[in-house]
Amino acid sequence: MTFWESGFKGREGKFLKIYTLQTISRHPQTGYDLLKDIEKKTDGKWVPSKGMMYPLLDEMEEEGLIEIQELGERSKKIYRITPQGETLLNTIIQRHREIEKHLDVLRKLFFQSFFPQENLEIAELFYILRGKLLDYPDKEKAKIILNKVIEELS
Repeated sequence: MTFWESGFKGREGKFLKIYTLQTISRHPQTGYDLLKDIEKKTDGKWVPSKGMMYPLLDEMEEEGLIEIQELGERSKKIYRITPQGETLLNTIIQRHREIEKHLDVLRKLFFQSFFPQENLEIAELFYILRGKLLDYPDKEKAKIILNKVIEELS
């Protein structure tokens, strides 16, 4: 059974699994930390329930994707990613890049279908800018440039 077939059904569950792997790969966290992080990043508009998050963490631990690094205060489990979890995360990221390249073929049709005529060129330029920013080697300089553009447009 592959990652895409296993675990929580539905997009939210699969996305939450990917998000959890990615976040824990950056630094170990508790389930509570993950919930608070999601709440902050979505401005409270989407927060998975504890009944979704904690069974997901248990499942990911059983699958060998994460492990308990230590027990924190009040026996809180602090999770870290395992080598198997890192491998899966890298596979998912690579697959996403391949899908993105494949969808690039349909980009102009998508833009034409969903953007008003007067915004087509802006949508295309935004897409090009996104690619350049993601590939730009100096991320700090890229942020400065992008903030200047945002300021100019405000």
